[in-house]
Amino acid sequence: MRKTVLSTLVLSFLLASAPALAPTTPTTTETGRLEWREGDHHLVVDASQGIVRVTTTEPANYFGARSGDRILRIDGKPVRSIDDLTGYLAASSRSQVPMTVLRKGNQVTVSIDPAAWGKVLPPAPPAPPAPPPPPRPGN
Repeated sequence: MRKTVLSTLVLSFLLASAPALAPTTPTTTETGRLEWREGDHHLVVDASQGIVRVTTTEPANYFGARSGDRILRIDGKPVRSIDDLTGYLAASSRSQVPMTVLRKGNQVTVSIDPAAWGKVLPPAPPAPPAPPPPPRPGN
């Protein structure tokens, strides 16, 4: 009985944390849009079929990327979706991060400030629930 309960608890914990442990597989069919506007600042990033492109950025150099840039990598990691983009930026603790873009047919690496993107990023997902407490002895 005790072994069954312990096995159930371990399995529940593993299943609850599986999304965090599972490697992310790049998707090439996601479409999405990240749009943000505040005062004179405006950013629109579109993703479709594994291509992430900056559609609008005002002022032009505030976000480091320019309108028309295709975002290829952030800090060496491939960007194929809005989730990739926001996840890498949210996870960065550095003040400057390299972003590689395709600009007018040339790969260009620009240094971006994740803080400039801070208000644009969606809020972090809630933490997974804590595992249930172990059973009391004698139950």
